[in-house]
Amino acid sequence: MPRKQRLTWTVVLRLAVVVTGFASLVVLGGGTALWLVEGERPDSTIRSWGDALWWSLTTLTTVGYGDHVPVTTTGRLIAAGVMVAGVAVIGAVAAIVALAVALRVAREEELAFEAAAEILEQRLDVRLARIEAQLAGLDARLQAWSTVSVDDAVRSGRDDQ
Repeated sequence: MPRKQRLTWTVVLRLAVVVTGFASLVVLGGGTALWLVEGERPDSTIRSWGDALWWSLTTLTTVGYGDHVPVTTTGRLIAAGVMVAGVAVIGAVAAIVALAVALRVAREEELAFEAAAEILEQRLDVRLARIEAQLAGLDARLQAWSTVSVDDAVRSGRDDQ
């Protein structure tokens, strides 16, 4: 794999790791924060830390089953943050996929252009060789003609004497 292509895929992989890490932190942070805010409330549907993590994951992925919902203002603010982060993560994933596809298409186009340039260069080399051969032939005929003309002039000068 060429260095440039390897470097680009390294960037894509790093972006994927960063987005995954960010999403994991949002799920853990949002779930833990919601558990701390609403875990003790009797009217809350969040009964355990696992419920809070499940809520955070479904909210981040924009699935939002509705089986667990925040009931406090602070819990709803946490939910808003997780929702915004979820939209950002989905956008980042879409951008990474688009980048990977664009890189592949660009590489294939680059290879196609290189092949077309090689064919064009070969055609130009053939035409240039043909033109050079024609020029050499014309040069030889011109030399022969000028030699004949000089010889004729010399002969005709002798004939006049």
